[in-house]
Amino acid sequence: MKKQIFALLLAAVMILGFTACGGDNTSGTDANPSSKTDGSQPVSSQAGTGGEDEPYSGPMTLEEVPSPTKDPFGKYDPPITVTTIHTSNDGAFWMPEGDTLEDNVYTRRYSEQLGINYEFKWTCPGSQAAEKLNTMLASGDLPDFLSVDRTTFEKMYAAGLLEDLTVPILEYASEYTRKYLTGDYSYLLDAATKDGKYYGLVNGFGYQDGGDMFWIRKDWMDKLNLKVPETLEDLEAVMEAFKTQDPDGNGADDTYAVAMSASSQGAWQYTLGNAFFNIFQAYPNAWYENSKGEIESGLFGEEARERTRTALEKAAEYYQKGYFPQDFATMDADMMNEDIFNGKCGIFVGDVWGAYWPLILHLDHDPNADWIAVPVVSGPYGEGKIVRDAAQVQNILVATKGCEHPEALVKMTNLYHDLNNNPETMEFSTFNTDPTDNNQPFLMYPLGIYNPTFNYEGHVAIKEAMKTGNTDGLCEAYKQFYDQAEAYVNEGDSAGFPAYRSYPEEGTSFEVIEKYQNNKLIVFNEYTAEETPFMIENGPTVKKMYDEMAIQVITGKSDITAFDTFMESWDEIYGNTATQEVNDWFQAKGGESIQSKLG
Repeated sequence: MKKQIFALLLAAVMILGFTACGGDNTSGTDANPSSKTDGSQPVSSQAGTGGEDEPYSGPMTLEEVPSPTKDPFGKYDPPITVTTIHTSNDGAFWMPEGDTLEDNVYTRRYSEQLGINYEFKWTCPGSQAAEKLNTMLASGDLPDFLSVDRTTFEKMYAAGLLEDLTVPILEYASEYTRKYLTGDYSYLLDAATKDGKYYGLVNGFGYQDGGDMFWIRKDWMDKLNLKVPETLEDLEAVMEAFKTQDPDGNGADDTYAVAMSASSQGAWQYTLGNAFFNIFQAYPNAWYENSKGEIESGLFGEEARERTRTALEKAAEYYQKGYFPQDFATMDADMMNEDIFNGKCGIFVGDVWGAYWPLILHLDHDPNADWIAVPVVSGPYGEGKIVRDAAQVQNILVATKGCEHPEALVKMTNLYHDLNNNPETMEFSTFNTDPTDNNQPFLMYPLGIYNPTFNYEGHVAIKEAMKTGNTDGLCEAYKQFYDQAEAYVNEGDSAGFPAYRSYPEEGTSFEVIEKYQNNKLIVFNEYTAEETPFMIENGPTVKKMYDEMAIQVITGKSDITAFDTFMESWDEIYGNTATQEVNDWFQAKGGESIQSKLG
C-alpha cells in the first residue's frame, strides 16, 4: 500500500506541476493543430518579420505578438545536438527495459520530430543536485539549457550568464505555450523579465490551483448529527462535539478536535495552519494591500496584528477546552499523523492536497473513515479569506549565454506541452503517467514544464463528467483521475480516495477552491520579488521569537500581552525596515496592486 500511495502522491501532487491538460472540453479550441501529424502547423504572419532565416524585427512583447511567427515544431535538418543536465527524483520513476536517461521515449521523439538530440553534461540524484549545480556554475562549464530556481536565475542573470530569449519566444512559442505566459499567467513570466526582455520560460502554479482549507471527518459529523460548518460558531460546535461526544464510539474520553504539531515548524508555518488564521482575516506568508492602499505584513502589519492577536486568544481558549492535543508543542508532523491515523482527532488544517497526504493513509487503519474539504469559515471580522500568490514560480528554463540554438529550448517546450498537456495531442500514458503501474516517465525529461492550473481545470472537467456520466470530453489525464474516483465509490478501492476527495464536486478540495474564486475570497500577496538581504538576515530571528511566544500564549504559560511585547520587537528588529522596503519596491513598479486586477 505504501508504494501505491507514494506513486499516487507523485501522480497527482508532483504531476500537478509537470503536467497539464488544458481544462474543460472547450479549452482545446485555442490549441495548435496536432503535432502528431507532420510536426508543423499554420504560422501567423506578423508585420516586420521575415522568413525562417531572416532576423526578427517586429514588436517585442507577447501581448503584441499573440501567435508564433515561425513554425513552433520546425524540424532541424541536419539535426542539432544541445546539452543540459538531469537531476533525477531518486527512484520516483523507473526505466522500461533497455531504456536509459540517454535513450528513452523523450530522446527518441525529440530526435524524430524536432531533429533535436539532447545530451547531458552530467546526471545525478536529486539529493545531490544543489551541490553539483553550484560547482558547475562556479566552474563556468555550462550546458546550453538549464532548469533553475528563481534564486539561481537571479544569480545567473546578474553574472551575465543568460541568453536573451525574447525573440525566440516571440517567434517560436506555440499558442499553447503562449497561453501559460500571458493573461493571468503573465505574473509567472514577470519573474524572468528584465528591462522588458524575456530571459527564461517560467513554470509554476496559478492562484487557481491551490489554497488552504479544513479537512473534517464526515463520518464523525454524520454520526453526531453535525452540519458542515460555515461560521466560527459552527466550527466551535464541531470541535466541542469531537472532544466530548465520543465520536469514535469506544466509550473512552480519548479524542480531541484539531490535529496539530509544533516541534518541526518550518519557516512558512505559524503553529496553527494558514486556514486557522484566515478565519480572522490574518494572512501568513504574505504582504497584502491594507485599507490605506499600503502594503503590510498579513500577520503583523498595522491593521493585521489585531486580527492575529484575536486568533491567538481563541487558540488559547481552544487549548484550555481540550480541542488541541495538550502536548502539541512537542509533537512533530509524524506524531500528529499518527494521531490522525489512530482516530484521535477529526479536523486537519491543511491545503488542497490533504486527501493525497496524509489522509489517505488513514484508510489503512480505518477503511470507513471519510474526510471532506471545508472552506475557511467566517469569523469575527467577516468572511474568511485565503491568501494566494497570483503565480508561484517553481522553476525557470534558461539558455546560457552564447548557446548556438536558443530557439531549440522553445521548440522543446512546445513539444513537451503537446505530448503531456494539449488535450488535442497528448499521449499521457506514454509520456507522463502509466495508469497500470503509476510510473512517471515525465521525470525522464530533464527540463520540468508546468501548467499553472492543471488541477483546477481537471476539477471543472471531471465535475461535469460526473454530473452527466459522459466522459467523452475528458482528456487522457483527467480520465485517469475520473476512473480512480469511480473505483473508490463503486469498488471500495482506497487508492481512488484522493482523486474522489479532490476533483469531483461535493466535499472536495477543488470545489472549495472554486468557491473561493467565485465569491472573491482570495487576498493576493502583493510582494512578488525575492527577499531582500535584510529580510534574509533578520527574518529567521523574528520567526523564532514568534514561535516561542505563540506556544507560550496558546498553552497558557503567558497571557496575550506576550504578543504585544513580541510586536514591539518585530517592529524594531524587522517590521519597520522590511515594510519600508516592500512599499518602496511596490511604488517603484507602479503602485498598482494585484488585488485591484484579480481580486
